[in-house]
Amino acid sequence: MGKISKNRTIGIIVISLLAISTFPVILSEEIQNLGEDALYARYMTYHQRKETAVIAMDAIIKLYDEKGISTTELVSLKIKLNDLDSKAKIAAVNTKRDEFYSIIKESREVIKYFREITQEKEVEGQKDVVKAALEENKNYLLELRAETSTTKKGIYLKAVDNRLEKLEQISLRLEEKGADVSEINAKIDEISSSRAKISDESDRDALKEFHQSAKEDVQQLREMIKKAIEEIKEQNN
Repeated sequence: MGKISKNRTIGIIVISLLAISTFPVILSEEIQNLGEDALYARYMTYHQRKETAVIAMDAIIKLYDEKGISTTELVSLKIKLNDLDSKAKIAAVNTKRDEFYSIIKESREVIKYFREITQEKEVEGQKDVVKAALEENKNYLLELRAETSTTKKGIYLKAVDNRLEKLEQISLRLEEKGADVSEINAKIDEISSSRAKISDESDRDALKEFHQSAKEDVQQLREMIKKAIEEIKEQNN
């Protein structure tokens, strides 16, 4: 294998620095490009909303049955929505993004059409039965929400750990080239220590606090790394 030039080594470090410049990942429903786990988390959010819609649908269908109103079309739409949910889960598990988002779009159309039908009929008591059904299933929906939240937190923390590992690799490369990385390592240790205090069981406030602190720390790290790269350049001149 040919010898890597000093300039190329510095270039690799700079590229690595840019790769971690967006650390930490934003904690939200818009987590991007984190692979299979992220897509499944989106499915869980979709499933949670779908279950809420189905509970409302069941309440309205039951009301219509009691009043002798035909529910054939409404039942068909509910069945279709459940079928789309199953397909969305398979697409998420197999990381078929385009198919997954196409299913999400179709599901929204199904829910929209169901709503339009019921709004046109204007059957008395629709809002009341939906409200009562959601209240009756409140604990179930809260459990779904908690499960989804825990999964998203896990993805966020996994991304944080990956970024910390990259920072450590950059520090090691800089040290190998003769840079003083004591301050860099101290800052990485500081972030790692804060990371060790949070988990997927931490509440949102704790994660936000960590996120803001880590964001500021990493900005300082970027400046430290830039300074170390400049020192290496000066040593090689």
